This record gives sequence, structure tokens and C-alpha cells, in this order.
Amino acid sequence: MVIGVNEKGKPRIKALYGKTEREVKKKLKDFQKEFYKNDQTVVQRSTVESYMRTWLYENKQNLLKPKSFDRLEQTVLYQVIPQIGHIQLAAFQSSDVQAMLNTLKKNGLSYSSVKKAYDAVNECFRTGVIQKTVLFNPALGVAVPAKKTFGKTEIRYYNNQEVDKLCAAATSVYSNGKRVYRLGDAVIVDLNTGLRLAELLALKWTEVDFVNRKVIVNSTRVIVKDRSDGAEHKYTVIEQDSAKSATSMREVDMNDACYEALMRLKEITGEFDYVLSTKDGNPLLPRYLDRMLRKIAVSAGLPEEKIYGLHSLRHTFASRLFAAGEDVKTVSELLGHSDITITYNTYIHLINEQKRRAVNSVQTKS
Repeated sequence: MVIGVNEKGKPRIKALYGKTEREVKKKLKDFQKEFYKNDQTVVQRSTVESYMRTWLYENKQNLLKPKSFDRLEQTVLYQVIPQIGHIQLAAFQSSDVQAMLNTLKKNGLSYSSVKKAYDAVNECFRTGVIQKTVLFNPALGVAVPAKKTFGKTEIRYYNNQEVDKLCAAATSVYSNGKRVYRLGDAVIVDLNTGLRLAELLALKWTEVDFVNRKVIVNSTRVIVKDRSDGAEHKYTVIEQDSAKSATSMREVDMNDACYEALMRLKEITGEFDYVLSTKDGNPLLPRYLDRMLRKIAVSAGLPEEKIYGLHSLRHTFASRLFAAGEDVKTVSELLGHSDITITYNTYIHLINEQKRRAVNSVQTKS
């Protein structure tokens, strides 16, 4: 039986002996079973962890944007490998993938996190089958737990009364007329545009069209791992020339509140490139805005359970659009979602509420 090749590329032969043909056939069958389980090739003798790390750093790292790669790396290192990384590649089966998914769900991970773990394994081994480094893809035939079996993720957003309080606190001034929050108007801008944090941080004055009253979104600023040699810090901030997806590149109209907030910000940071800049003209770090919003929420007198992060402003923008009767397609385009189903699944409770209001508005008396 040929079991591979030697250093010179010549076939390696395994000879089996027995007193009878039947005995030899049985030995061959037993050997083949053990061979394909434990020792098919050097690759097959490695572990799932070793194989997926190779795929991750030699294949995916050159294809993904830095932030996307960071997310994939976290999924592989912290969700996948702890569950199945120890398994020998040749012994890796679909049941192992199924057990991983079930365990991740049982441990309280969200549907999105569980699905990402499955997608990572599936893509890795699908690629391996194409490249002929593995015999089959163990992710095939696996049942990803249905989304409806997971707990519902609460969408955090502010109601109209809370929005009014936030805006008042964000633009408050001291008795001497100095602003309490130098860049507090960023809260008003985000409440009226729904920009992602990375999009808001990357916004430049050249992308603010006051004449046509439009905000142009075509880039993001994100924190990623600093993988450069001799890096002084673990993370660094980079600007990505393209937005999150093709549909993320968009124009958002300025309403009066957004226009006025940007005009006030222009007086503060207009001499610099970025709309949200430090006093020295450097672009802001994400944590600055998040901390500022939390301070503003406290100043506005909101209860502790209403002290949300910056993403809540994007959700608030969407919720107010639905409350105003806008359709899901319009909301999806304004948010820059890559697919309308993302919008629908994220805001299903708001959409259902809109439907109830619509039905109640056309009641006829008997």
C-alpha cells in the first residue's frame, strides 16, 4: 500500500503479511482505517488549531481589511480553538463542529457569535478541500442552532423626551459662556445622521457639503491591532479609504438640527481636517466620544440604566425614522446596511409597532 512519498519524491510502501489472504485483507483494512484516521499526511497529523492558524495568517490576513481580520482572529482564537483546536485533523468530524456550536450557545454566546464560529470553520475547510490539503469539510451537514432559539438582543435607544434632554446637556454652557462639552454637538450630529462611530470619527470637513446640505460618508477610522515590527503599543488607529461596505458609502441629508450642530463644530475645529479633532488638530479616539456621551447622559439626568454607548445614537436615529412612518428600505439605505434583511432583523420590534399603528389609524366605526 502506498502511504505517501519520501524526501526524494518516491512512493513510500507499507507491506503487510499474513498466513492467509483473508488475514492480510483484514490487516489491510485495519491499517487503512488507522492510517486515514491518524497518519494520512503530515498535514493530517497536525491539529485543528495548527491548520486553522495557518489558514488564518497565511490566507485570510492578506485578503481582509485590518478590522475585519481582527474580528475573524478573535473568533478563531477565542471561540473555535478552545473548543476543537486540540483535535487531530485526521480525526476531526462533523460531530465535533456540532458539539462546538452547541457548547458556545450553552455558554451564552449570541447567535451572531456562534454563526461566526461556524462560518470560520466552514470557510477554512472548504478552502482546504479546494486546495486538497484535507479530504472533506466537517462543517457540512452541521445544523447551526436557529436564531429564534437564542435570547433576544435588546436594542438600546432613547425616546423623544430623553433625546431632548441629551441635546440640551450636549450644548450646555457655563456661566461665562464657555461650552461644557467642547464637541458636544457630535451627539446631535449622530442623532440626526445615524453614522457609525468609525464613520463619524473619519468625517472630514471636505466631506461636509453645507451648500447642498449633505454629509458624505466614504471612509472609516478604526482601532486595530498594531502588527508592525517593534510596535510600541498593542493597538493603533487607522483610516480605511472605503467604508464598511459598498452600500455604506452614501450621502446623508442634513436636517436643520444637524446643519446647525455642524456649523457650531465648524467654529471649533474648522481649521483642521477632521470634524471631530483634538485641540491640537489630531483625530479623536473612539473612547473619547463614548466617554463624552456617557457624561452627557449623566448630566442630562438620565437614570443609570439609560447610560448607553455611542451606538445607541444610531439606533435612536433608526427608531425615530420608523416612528415617523419611514419604510424599512429607506431606513436601510440611510443607515448604510449591506442588506435590507439586516435592518429588518435588527429593528423587527419597531417595524411591528409601526404596523400596529398603521392598522389602528384606519379603524372604521361600526
